[in-house]
Amino acid sequence: MERKFKVMGLQYPHLFAPLKVRGALFRNRIFDSPEGFYNVGPECFPNAACAAFFERKALGGAASVCLGDCIVDRDTGTHYPFLMRIDDPNSLPGFAALAGAVSRHGAIASVELSHAGMYAETVAARGLPVYGPVEIKGQDSATPYSFGGKEVNGEEGYIHEMPEEMIEYLIGKYASAAAFAKQAGFGMVTVHAGHGWLLAQFLSSKVNTRKDQWGGSLENRCRFPVAVLDAIRKAVGPAFPIEVRISGTEIAGEGYDLDEGIAIAEVLSKHGDILHVSTGHHQILAASMVTHPSMFLPDGVNVKYAAEIKKHVDIPVATVGALTD
Repeated sequence: MERKFKVMGLQYPHLFAPLKVRGALFRNRIFDSPEGFYNVGPECFPNAACAAFFERKALGGAASVCLGDCIVDRDTGTHYPFLMRIDDPNSLPGFAALAGAVSRHGAIASVELSHAGMYAETVAARGLPVYGPVEIKGQDSATPYSFGGKEVNGEEGYIHEMPEEMIEYLIGKYASAAAFAKQAGFGMVTVHAGHGWLLAQFLSSKVNTRKDQWGGSLENRCRFPVAVLDAIRKAVGPAFPIEVRISGTEIAGEGYDLDEGIAIAEVLSKHGDILHVSTGHHQILAASMVTHPSMFLPDGVNVKYAAEIKKHVDIPVATVGALTD
């Protein structure tokens, strides 16, 4: 056992080395990736079981432990009805208890900020309009960015183009959610701009064909996520790390490829502190199977994408997927 440890130490010489990012010192390079917790009550706040679940991850030695699937605006961005509501001030005690449970064991507590965009199924179920980068009616799109045939206000699969004032409103919601997380005791936020959720929808050339400043060119497609990151920085101050989670590639032909992922990473890396490279799109089944790899895929299945992106950016790069040994 001792010999095996020494060999692994040579293979991964930096794995247990500390990492300083802005005002945070991570005790090693093992980050627990965002994971949701869905055994919650109707208020969708972190409870005692949730805090205990994430505390075990900190006890295991991870440098960072991330609570995933926290919705920045429950009225427009909720895809499943049991997701954490980080925009509700009444949730502060629950979030604070979770952050304390993680940080008292030496790990940095993080929270993943997300919005479903055109996949806001719970919003649709309430009879409210659903918004994405562009208008989509039913299955008339050749991309996976349709609403799966669900009825929205009596219209099958209808997605409204998000107006500019709503974009500006949601930029503020991301910023206020990050400030709330910091107030609750979290030491980092992870901005979810991957897997086909709202910010990824704006980033993708396959769907964001808007004609205004929020779509079309790479610069315009990145404008919304960049504005979110800059607003968060203003809200949390200079010493608070911001992790940006992207899909390095959406894998399947319906989504964007690695070259586009690299171009996106180059832009976003100038506005965040850690680039978290995942893969896939939740609406593309084949791609989703790589986002959540089974035992039949190679260990570290996404490392090659992160390694390629790392050549093009100047900030620390993380990855996720079947890293089991």
